[in-house]
Amino acid sequence: MDILISTIVGDLISRTASFVISKYFQQQPDINKIVQRLQSVVLRIDIVVEEAEARDITNQGMLRQLKMLRQGMYKGHYVLDALRFQAALDEEKVSHSSSALSKFSPAKRLRFSRTGSGSSNREALLFGTNNNMREELQQMVDTLEDTVAGMKEFLFFLELYPRILRQPYGTYLLLDNCMFGRQTEREWVLKFLLCPNVMPDLAVLPIIGPRRVGKSTLVEYVCRDESVRGHFSMILFFPEGSLKDEGLIDLKGNNISGLVRHQNSASQNRLLIIVELAEDISEGTWRRLKSSATSMTPRGGSKIIITSRSNRIVNLGTTEALRLEYLPQDAYWHFFKSLAFGSTNPDEQPKLATMAMEMALEQRQSFAGARIIAGILRDNFNPRFWRTTLECIRAYKQTNLLIFEQHPTVRLRDDEPVYHRRSEKSSKHFLICNIYRSDSENVPKISVQDILLGCGGTLPCGEFEALAWRSSIPPYYNYTISCKMQAPQPTVGRKKRVHQDGEHLI
Repeated sequence: MDILISTIVGDLISRTASFVISKYFQQQPDINKIVQRLQSVVLRIDIVVEEAEARDITNQGMLRQLKMLRQGMYKGHYVLDALRFQAALDEEKVSHSSSALSKFSPAKRLRFSRTGSGSSNREALLFGTNNNMREELQQMVDTLEDTVAGMKEFLFFLELYPRILRQPYGTYLLLDNCMFGRQTEREWVLKFLLCPNVMPDLAVLPIIGPRRVGKSTLVEYVCRDESVRGHFSMILFFPEGSLKDEGLIDLKGNNISGLVRHQNSASQNRLLIIVELAEDISEGTWRRLKSSATSMTPRGGSKIIITSRSNRIVNLGTTEALRLEYLPQDAYWHFFKSLAFGSTNPDEQPKLATMAMEMALEQRQSFAGARIIAGILRDNFNPRFWRTTLECIRAYKQTNLLIFEQHPTVRLRDDEPVYHRRSEKSSKHFLICNIYRSDSENVPKISVQDILLGCGGTLPCGEFEALAWRSSIPPYYNYTISCKMQAPQPTVGRKKRVHQDGEHLI
């Protein structure tokens, strides 16, 4: 009897929702035409981007244009996916409650960022109100069409660049073996390293960005390039905190062997120094480092790349600083979707794709989160399993919001502990105390997937380590978490409230 009542209620809810949506579209008769224009312009951008990515482009202006095209492509697909998945949900019979219809509805929470005048960005709510929907879509389509219309010169010059010969792998395999979303930045660093010094002094490139945005990975990725290794006779790497050792600054000494990343005796006497800083560097230490590097390479041509989270290092540069930011949500969705579905077409699995979109929203542009969650999903294309995973991610976020009043992804970026639950029906939680990277081959036998899925057998008592994921691109770091089985322990006297941080919005 209860099942019959739930079925009848669900059918009524579904019919009501469909009626409301159809009434809205009757009031906005041209909304479908706008969506069709969006599909058309996104398809054209897809073709141009695919052709451009098959060419070895070196011109910085064209790379910036290509980056703009990619941003439009990601944004267009993000909106089309949300609309498509929402339409599929509206056709489905809802058997739980009226809130269930919106529970898996990323379209109602969809935001996309748009750059306005100046350097400030604002986020525009696409589906905030009925009156706002048409205007937002119309403005977005107009912008993309204008972008494509201004690409005639880009297409002309594109033909002048040679093609890159590569095997026709799936997108997820390519993404698994490249640094996603940093093509323009990679070429920027390459140009800095390979171009001759204009001034006799050391050339210095500052790279600035927040924690775990990919500064070190970008530098290491570029320094693995054969053209860079052939250009410099030695590449030295000073990890964070190493410059506190005064002896290391004397590069002529015999104590720098542990800092050498690469040596090339066939190259001219040019030195590349990579310095990682948490924040700032003292004036005296910086002066001694530059003086030591200059004395080792008196003919010039040596360069320094310095990475930091502090804007104060901008003044150390001899060229414009490179600033890295977290990926926008639409680009992150492309990355997450490609990894989660692999060679499967997401359009053929609208229910799974809808859940995947919400999971991507919850990851807050975390590459580690995408690698871990998408890897779990790709191994099991079962709707019940994906729903269980989504519920675990929701509980993971909600637990930390209630205890710490902060999103868990934000806490992990700041090296703060977070709680996680093992599975949907399990009451067992574990505390992630820390996450760190290493290039050691000694990795834990147990993985985070084993803990989350409950398939790792009996877990060690007390504190233990688990492998989060292994990077398949340079510098091939292993990302390991230190954790322990521990139930959530609310802070005494803390008011349990969820900040706006707890919303699904970007």
